[in-house]
Amino acid sequence: MFNGLFPAIIKTQQQVFAGIAPSDKITPMGYLEMLLGNTVPNVVNSTVDDGSGHIRDVKIKYRPRASSGKSVTEDDCSIQANPIWKEQTLPSLMFRKNGTFLDYDTVRAMEKEASDTVMVGRPAPPQGILMEMYNILIYKANGILADVDMDLLTQQAAAFGKNVTTGVNTPKTVNFPLSTATNPLTQGLTSVASDVMLNEIRPGNFFIVGDGLINNVYLQMNYNTQNTNQQNYPNGILPKFYWEPYATSKWGANQFGIFEKNSVQLVNINKFNGFVSGDKLSTFLFTLTLPIATSQPLANGQGGNNVLQGFKFDAQLRHVDCPQDVVIDGATVRVNRGWILDLMCNYGQFNLPADAYDPTDRLSGNNGTLRYVATNA
Repeated sequence: MFNGLFPAIIKTQQQVFAGIAPSDKITPMGYLEMLLGNTVPNVVNSTVDDGSGHIRDVKIKYRPRASSGKSVTEDDCSIQANPIWKEQTLPSLMFRKNGTFLDYDTVRAMEKEASDTVMVGRPAPPQGILMEMYNILIYKANGILADVDMDLLTQQAAAFGKNVTTGVNTPKTVNFPLSTATNPLTQGLTSVASDVMLNEIRPGNFFIVGDGLINNVYLQMNYNTQNTNQQNYPNGILPKFYWEPYATSKWGANQFGIFEKNSVQLVNINKFNGFVSGDKLSTFLFTLTLPIATSQPLANGQGGNNVLQGFKFDAQLRHVDCPQDVVIDGATVRVNRGWILDLMCNYGQFNLPADAYDPTDRLSGNNGTLRYVATNA
């Protein structure tokens, strides 16, 4: 009973708070962004999953490089070691899924735009999906990708290679002193650059991923150009830095990683391609990418990007034909007619193999990734 007053009009957070609505914020995922931004074509993904629906086993053939000490000093017609090929097997994939139920009664109570259909995926469901369900997909994708990012960080924590300067793969401490009268902040990055060269990684051909003091260093270098100008860095080119807020919990406080370009590869396989995809009468299987972009301001002045749009999901759309009991978040709930949409992904990463270099090679155990912990004593 309204007593002559207009009923309340409901506005969404997106309408009121625009781009700062919490449900629209995408947590920065520096490590996943770095992997998705690899410069080489995704050879492994396209070989494992060629879009036909058939998933193939792939092994990578490699041969350790020739090391010093294997040549002879006499012309005696002797034969030295015959180079052998080795094989790298890709690790098992990890899996994440998040399901959503949307009933017609909920959509009926919303504004008309919520019931508009959106065509997504290739092939798209013939009837499309409701705009409200599409918006929920964007919302759910943040949580899934955050889980993916943390899973990959955990996997990388056990996969860092040996640093030739220490002979181990555990974190090396590098200091970034803050006294501009004696040592500029670039002293720490100069030490890193020296390590990179000793590990035979080309200057400018690596990324830095991390959190904590290393992020502060980049911020300080960006703001205080008088004492920390990037011209102080070798070649005048700062390595691209990806801020990763989950690095502290997965690697440790103030830890960061050096990653030679393409030394770590993301595997993102879709199982609902080709003959598997399409209308299956009781369900519809398809793949899709989502317009997801982080807004992280990279500390070296480079803004966020849309690279997360390159991550591809599997999706399953199921119709609830009759009122029934379903399990939602562990609890049995009675629902009316509507749609269930499962968003899922199969993923993993692989590094250069630990034996990519001969045991006698000076880089034995190196895989293009180095682990550090920053201090500012």
